Amino acid sequence: MASWCPIDLAATLAGWVDRELEQFTPWIKPGATTPKSLQRFAELAILYDVLDRSPLDFAVLNDRWRPFLEQHLADPAFGQLARTRLQWAWDLLLPYLILRRRGLRSDYHEATLAHATKAGFPHAAEVIPYRELDHAYFARATGTVDVPQAAFDELLGRTFAARSACRLLLDREATYALTHALLYAGAFGQERVPRDALPNVAAIVDSMTIDCAVHEEYDMLGELLTCGLVLEDCRPDVRALALPIFLQSLDATGSLMPNGRETERSFAACYHTTLVGLILCASLTRMTS
Repeated sequence: MASWCPIDLAATLAGWVDRELEQFTPWIKPGATTPKSLQRFAELAILYDVLDRSPLDFAVLNDRWRPFLEQHLADPAFGQLARTRLQWAWDLLLPYLILRRRGLRSDYHEATLAHATKAGFPHAAEVIPYRELDHAYFARATGTVDVPQAAFDELLGRTFAARSACRLLLDREATYALTHALLYAGAFGQERVPRDALPNVAAIVDSMTIDCAVHEEYDMLGELLTCGLVLEDCRPDVRALALPIFLQSLDATGSLMPNGRETERSFAACYHTTLVGLILCASLTRMTS
């Protein structure tokens, strides 16, 4: 793409998501889910939350996406799913928590969360540092728990993003840990991260951005670009180089491919990178306006 506007691009990507909305159901068939189907449902809710807080303004968010989420959250079978898996209840009910802050209320889901809390979750679960940050971010973002900034900063300081000083040590797992810590620290591209919180990470993000651009790893590239937007020391010239590469898989369907190796433009292949693209557009609209 020679030239583009993040608002227009976001409208194109959101159009694809809207046309594929039924694919984000948590069910693969009546009464049956998979970890992947539950993840897609939660990711749609996260996307709804990010876009709703961003400068972007799409009618489909509340005309179609929110009713879709509410419909599934009202399904007794979905409620039972969380009630019978208390160790995962806070994760499974993340879409509910996102809409709860916007006025949705369910006595059944509230009771499930109370049972899970009484059982010690989510804090009883053994998780790596960026997952602790994950829980703290969403607890604060959904208004569920008041997480003081000092406590949040302490969790951020334990992550790979805060402790790493060398890009050469990053494998895919480490890069995932780094980008997700930054996504939580920067509210998915909507807030700046103070320089002193992560003193080494900007150079690592720039280096990994170039690496992913060269190897056409579009999904990771989109996350790194969003992370770079919330870091003061990331180089604009790196972003200018990498953005067209991230967008080169966009076609008339309005979807983005995950990498340069994928040949089949299926929902499973495209959905996550398309969501990443929308979050990037929301961040570009916020941070460069």
